Parts: sequence; structure tokens; C-alpha cells
Amino acid sequence: MPEMPFVPVIPAGGAGTRLWPLSRRSHPKFLLDLTGSGSSLLQQTLARLAPLSDLPPIVVTGTSHAAAVEDQIAASGFEARVIAEPSPRNSMPAIALAAAVVEREQPDAVIGSFAADHLIVDTEGFARSVTAARRAAELGYLVTLGIEPTHPATGFGYIEQRTATNAMDGHDAAALRSTGARPVVRFVEKPDRARAEEFLASGDFLWNAGMFVVGATVLLDALSQQIPSLAEGARSIAAALGTDREEEAMAGTWPALTSIAIDHALAEPLAAAGRVAVVPAGFDWDDVGDFRALARQLRAGTDLTGADGASDGTVAGVNRVDGPDCDVRVLGTAHVDAVGSRATVYGATHRHVALVGLDGVSIVETDDVLLVLADEHAQDLATLVGRLPEAGLDHLR
Repeated sequence: MPEMPFVPVIPAGGAGTRLWPLSRRSHPKFLLDLTGSGSSLLQQTLARLAPLSDLPPIVVTGTSHAAAVEDQIAASGFEARVIAEPSPRNSMPAIALAAAVVEREQPDAVIGSFAADHLIVDTEGFARSVTAARRAAELGYLVTLGIEPTHPATGFGYIEQRTATNAMDGHDAAALRSTGARPVVRFVEKPDRARAEEFLASGDFLWNAGMFVVGATVLLDALSQQIPSLAEGARSIAAALGTDREEEAMAGTWPALTSIAIDHALAEPLAAAGRVAVVPAGFDWDDVGDFRALARQLRAGTDLTGADGASDGTVAGVNRVDGPDCDVRVLGTAHVDAVGSRATVYGATHRHVALVGLDGVSIVETDDVLLVLADEHAQDLATLVGRLPEAGLDHLR
């Protein structure tokens, strides 16, 4: 087993516009139960990480969501600390601040950053992958978990790993491979269809799920080389937390921190320097980025908390509508009747929902919004949500 203490970091932010109107600014995706399991995505993340943690996880979230996050942590039965960021600054400042807090308390600790709003079925496979990543991180690498691609997706970034066809030799490579990790050649932004097909055919590429494991001091020292002001600012805020200087440090230093993703700030430049490794993850993963992805998961026949689904392909908390030539799933208490339709309905209002002749549609019914969405165009929903302010409907976001 790894020897250095492990502290998970859970960035809990994001607008979640592609799951609107279920996800709102005041109640974003990570606070929602999207699987009918009885627990939110944040609570499921805490449950996955609790057995792996040597110290309580740190959840970094916005001040407007801090109270709800603390309530959900308390309801989950798991222990975690909350750091409230006064404004969104992307993933690197959030992770750096958490790393600086850990560094002050446990200088030799390894941290792992895991988003609060991802779905993972195989928690045992997840634990094995994180353990392998911890071993590699103890060698001084920034380690990421790469998802084995199942199709030429254009909505994910990719990680090129060194495999048998492009391997490197040497003692360091052997030590790294003994952990189950492989050197990373480069990170690639979301490709077009043709490039994605090339990546899949080569066998050298994995999906980038945005999970990183690294020594807290290793991260901050590397960040000092790339963006010195960001590392210095994170460490100065961490030093002030819990003192009478905390409010001043947050208000004065946080807004000036560079707003940048960890991928651009550290992963890409460190990969070019041979300091990044990847563990090919052997578990199912979905970032549930839109309603098409969510509908696919609700039809998967496996409860996303890890329990087996029913023989008819339904999962716990999701109802199936019986009807002629129908494949309709309902999340919530909405009463639905359907003929000749393949659809997913999300709703808990008193209205009767009737569907006839629909194919590949998501219907979302809340007290103030009715959304009817063709799943093939799920990524376009963000455009509609972006137009709400100019229509005088900003209160619906």
C-alpha cells in the first residue's frame, strides 16, 4: 500500500447549463440526485472516497453553495471540510488552495482531485486505480486517471500514453510501470471526429476525466515554476485560514489569482517535461455532461451506485412506462403515459404527461420551466440557456 497520507480534494463548481432546468445556478448538478439513488452526486463522490481517505476530504465550492454543501455532507454521514471560494476561478486555484492547506498540515501528503459531479459504477475498480495513482504520485509524478475509450467521442479531451508501440526505456520508466501507471506523451483537446477515430484505432489514447493525484508540495512547487503568483497566492491564503486575517486574504488575494484549468496550468507543460503519468482506469465513468448522457445511463440496466439493475433494464429509483412500442423512463414522481415513444421524463409536478410517437427525447418539467429536448441536440441546450438574460428570464438560470 502507498505510505504517504492521502487527502481527496473535491472541486464542486460549474454552471451545469446542459442539464438545465434541473441544474440551476442556485442548485447545480453536484447537489442533485440524477440517478434516483437517494443521494446526490456529491454524496456519491464522498462515499467513493471515504474508504480511501487518510484525512477528511476537502470540498472547494462557491460561497453561495457552501451551506448546501455542508448540509449534504452532514446528511451523508461522512466527514469533510469545506473551503468557500468567493468567486469562480477555474480548477487550478481551487486545487492549489486545497493543496496548500494540506501542505501546512501534512507536508508529505498526496492529494487527489475528483470532481463532485461524475458517475462511477465500479467503486472497487475506482479504488484500485486511485491506489495505483497514489503509488505513482509517491515517485514525484503528477498522475491522472485515463478512461479506456469506448467510441470516438468528440466531447472529451484525450491523453496519449506511452504503450508498447511508443515506449520509453530506463529505470524511471520501470519504476513507474511497476505501479500500474504509464508515462504521458501529451494531452489533446477535444478532437474532431476523424482525429477521434484515429486515436481510438491507435490504442495509445485514453479519455481525460480530469482526475489528478499528486503530492501536495510537488503540485505547489511545480506551479511555482509555471505560475509563481498563483502558487504564492494559494499558500498565503492557506496560511491565513482560521486566523483573523482569513477574510482579508480571501477578499484581497483570491480575485487576483490566475483563472486557469489544471490541465493548462500544469498537466500540459509537465507532460512535455516527462513528469506526468496516467493510470488506465478499469472502471465505468461518465461526466453526465448533458441529457443525452443521462438518458443513456438511466437505460444502462445498472444502478449507478453499484447495485444490479432489474431484468427489464430499469434501475433503482427510475420507473419504466408500460405501453405499446415504448421505451420510456421516468425519474421523479410524474405520471406518464406513452404510445410508440422512446423518451426520458424528469418531473415531480401534478400534471399528467402524455407522449405519442416521440423518439429520443428528454422532457423536463419543473414548477417554472418545461423543456422538450431532442437528445441528438443535447449539447445545444447551453445556447438556449445563454439567451435567457437577454429575454428577461435570467431568474430562470
